[in-house]
Amino acid sequence: MKRFTAVSTTVILLLLLFESAQNKATAQVSVQVSYQTFYNELEPYGYWIDYPEYGYVWRPDVGPGFRPYNTNGHWVYTDDYQWMWASDYEWGWAPFHYGRWFYDDYYGWLWMPGYEWSPAWVCWRTGGDYYGWAPLGPQFSINVNFSFGRYNPPANYWCFVDRQYIASPRVYDYCVGVQRNTTIINNTTIINNYRNERNVFVTGGPGRRDVERYSRSPIRSVAVRDANRPGRAGFRGNEVSIYRPRVNRDNDRYAPERVQRFNRDQRNNIADNRNNGFRRPDNNSNDRRGDNNRGFGERRQQQEGMMRDRNNEVNNRRQFEERRQQQERGMRERNDEANNRHQFEERRQQQERMMRERNDEANNRRQFEERRQQQERMMRERNDQAENNRRQFEERRQQQERMMRERNDQAENNRRQFEERRQQQERVMRDRQQQPQFERRNHEPGNRQQPQPQAQQAPQQGGENRERGQGRGGWRRNM
Repeated sequence: MKRFTAVSTTVILLLLLFESAQNKATAQVSVQVSYQTFYNELEPYGYWIDYPEYGYVWRPDVGPGFRPYNTNGHWVYTDDYQWMWASDYEWGWAPFHYGRWFYDDYYGWLWMPGYEWSPAWVCWRTGGDYYGWAPLGPQFSINVNFSFGRYNPPANYWCFVDRQYIASPRVYDYCVGVQRNTTIINNTTIINNYRNERNVFVTGGPGRRDVERYSRSPIRSVAVRDANRPGRAGFRGNEVSIYRPRVNRDNDRYAPERVQRFNRDQRNNIADNRNNGFRRPDNNSNDRRGDNNRGFGERRQQQEGMMRDRNNEVNNRRQFEERRQQQERGMRERNDEANNRHQFEERRQQQERMMRERNDEANNRRQFEERRQQQERMMRERNDQAENNRRQFEERRQQQERMMRERNDQAENNRRQFEERRQQQERVMRDRQQQPQFERRNHEPGNRQQPQPQAQQAPQQGGENRERGQGRGGWRRNM
């Protein structure tokens, strides 16, 4: 019965561990949001644009020198994801960890929302004395083997810095000028160490030991923790907290509250000026007006053709996105299954270690309890022996006291008897002293007796008192 109970308990623990491991592997964080969260949270810091190719995109309200993954932020090395971009902007939790950045000639840097969270959506280069990184554009997608394929960011996307400053908190102060990017790109190679770490796309980057060797200082690794609300990255000891909710993929019904219309004319003018090299217009106004009309018709036809191509591209992109999402789901399921098995095995081994530790602890407690009981028995025996010794000592003391009292009583009786004999002797002596001290002599005539002739012949032991009748026996009364 005991064996069956132990087996049942083990099976239940294993099932609970498997369920917890499965839930942990499939859920990155507990918070779920939609694109509407991006629209609402980023609106105070910029404005949304209805971009023809990518839908709603966001332009930050920052200075003209802004560059993503460069301005107002730095790189930190994490325990699980290697290099992560820690932005100092309040809105940095979203555009630097979701979606893609791209550059528009008229609007500047624009951000397109995305579903997956990553430490940084960048690609890396190394070579010479430089490390470089560039934001991944909308053209990049995660494929099966996690490589860039034909995607190559433009030269103005890259930021290069001397290797020793890659981990500096003010890394943007050490970035070289954009005009040198082409030369550096020709002397560097792509760092292709991308991977999927627990359903998170990790862009890898330089190795930790290489950075420590070039910077000549140790790189402190931090643990990534989930923040409860949007905001900038927070540091506390060896931990960095960042808001990274899961984004729902059903976002067709969401839209920003205020959207700017895409200014196609300004963009086309910039493109025409770039292609024509800012040619000076003709002085003839009629020809200029006719050229403008013809140019307008050509641009309209070109725009219609572009719209058809874009629609086809959108359809193709939607189909490709569906296939990609299906492949990603398959990959996630396989990765989740492998992670679940791995985590289940780890949990099982951990449970076995815990059971062994508990058994050892139980044995230790049992041995400790036995030693404690033995010590208690010894203490009781010692206490009993001490109590017996104390009782015996008390009995001997009482016996000695009785003997002392008896001796004192006997001494007192002896003293009393001695006193009584002494008093008796004193009475006898007093009585003897009260007897006559001399014999009455008869001085009257006719009563005088003749001296005894023996008295004269007796030895003179009585001395002068012999004539008084006192001899050896004391006084003698004359009859």
